[in-house]
Amino acid sequence: MSLIGIISNPSAGKDIRRLVSEAFGMDNRQKVNIVRRVLIGIEAVGVDEVAFMPDAFGIGALALERLTLRYPVSQLDMSFSATQEDSLKAASILRNRQADCIVVLGGDGTHRMVAKGCGLVPLVPISTGTNNVWPRQNEGTLAGLAAALVAQRVVPFEGTVMRTKRLEVLHNRCQTSAVKNSPADIALIDVAAYDIPLTGSRAVWEVEHLREIVLTTIEAGTVGLSSIGGGLPKPVDKDHAGLYMRIGSGGKRVLATIAPGMIRHVPIVDQRWLEPGESVSITSKPCVLALDGERERLVSESDEISIRLSRNGPRRVDVHKTLQAAADRGYFFPSLYPA
Repeated sequence: MSLIGIISNPSAGKDIRRLVSEAFGMDNRQKVNIVRRVLIGIEAVGVDEVAFMPDAFGIGALALERLTLRYPVSQLDMSFSATQEDSLKAASILRNRQADCIVVLGGDGTHRMVAKGCGLVPLVPISTGTNNVWPRQNEGTLAGLAAALVAQRVVPFEGTVMRTKRLEVLHNRCQTSAVKNSPADIALIDVAAYDIPLTGSRAVWEVEHLREIVLTTIEAGTVGLSSIGGGLPKPVDKDHAGLYMRIGSGGKRVLATIAPGMIRHVPIVDQRWLEPGESVSITSKPCVLALDGERERLVSESDEISIRLSRNGPRRVDVHKTLQAAADRGYFFPSLYPA
């Protein structure tokens, strides 16, 4: 029995960065349309069942209107709180139901919460947030096709489903040796120490308050805190590396795109490339840790916090490579796949 989950965060793409930058809005009607296209893409390949996360707007139910599908679509049996915990809860349920993959609509923050609950279930990301570094700009119909191809095992995981990196927050105060290396939290793209020890509006955009940043992704052309590292020359032998940076006055300035339409010079005092398994201590205390662009964890002077680069991130379906692999196997050829 093949099962595909759909998690669409109704709050994604609506944070305060809409007010302080030139980021465009992503309303829930647009998400309904994207989910409809996902369902149509799945229909073209076929699957035994689809289950979607409930939400106050009713994205999944609205997407089903006037659609005739061969497969049953149901709502996950769960309460919802209109918080980011809904995505975590839905991902955990789908993992326990042994879903074959999960289509996720959201930004870095949404995918981080899903990654905390999905285990090894592959994710098909669709970017609908403010900062979309981990999720790719996948069109809904193509994402649905790719999800069904993976769920039906039409294509092999090798070359189409990639294990990604993550950052593990290690909180060593009051921990026994047995759990000392277990992460207290994770991030997929970046962890930043912000010198205002308040969660506030949660989103991060004021670079003058940044003190330390750890990255999994160092690529030119990203938006958000990862663009700070993306503006640095990358050593040719560091393809799988992470990056630690200390931010402060007097440092060498790098031009970074912090949010859409928001470009800043960020002074880097020190930097260090990291290999998987390496960790760095957070020394700028007290502070608040921002995980994937959202302020989450308060850190006091007495807390011992370190950030470890790990290869144990979630599995991500490469939509383009999945469709190409299916095409190379003749799946879309009319004589092999009749209409």
